Amino acid sequence: MKIEDFVRTLGADFYTGVPDSQLKTLCNYLMHTYGIDKKHHIIATNEGNCAALAAGYHLATGKVPVVYM
Repeated sequence: MKIEDFVRTLGADFYTGVPDSQLKTLCNYLMHTYGIDKKHHIIATNEGNCAALAAGYHLATGKVPVVYM
């Protein structure tokens, strides 16, 4: 499956996570598409921050974010 199809299937508009070599394709796609745009993509310093950002996003918008680790 191509990364574009995968992201379209997820249907999310907010992503946060800690980059990893196993997620290189996803990370590259997100950086190319959103860069570091606080409304759509935040690279966190650790997994706890990812969870907190995702929870805050969900509470504020009611939407489901994507957390990659």
